[in-house]
Amino acid sequence: MAKTVQERSAKAAQKRQAVAEKELRHKVRPGIEQAMERIRLRGKVPIISEVLQIAIMKMDLMADDELAAFLSYPRHEIVIRENVAREFHNQSLAELRRDPGDEVATPSVNSGVF
Repeated sequence: MAKTVQERSAKAAQKRQAVAEKELRHKVRPGIEQAMERIRLRGKVPIISEVLQIAIMKMDLMADDELAAFLSYPRHEIVIRENVAREFHNQSLAELRRDPGDEVATPSVNSGVF
């Protein structure tokens, strides 16, 4: 005889409790959801939750410095070349000579790349 929906639900709840399974909820924006779906398809993993579990297990195996580098957000690095800084400095001085305003301050340029 087939089990009822309530019986199946009760058995599933007992199994979850026996293995101390927890349900975690996490809200994501559409771009993250799309990225997770692409990763799921590329990895040929049927369920997103499996992708996340595998990722967490693999991150747990990483060395501390490797994990810190992996988890850091990519940041844009702004590099101002010396010739651009020099030209900006010269133009700033020219503008100050043209219209000094209330105070006259000479900008200083540090040596090297900014």
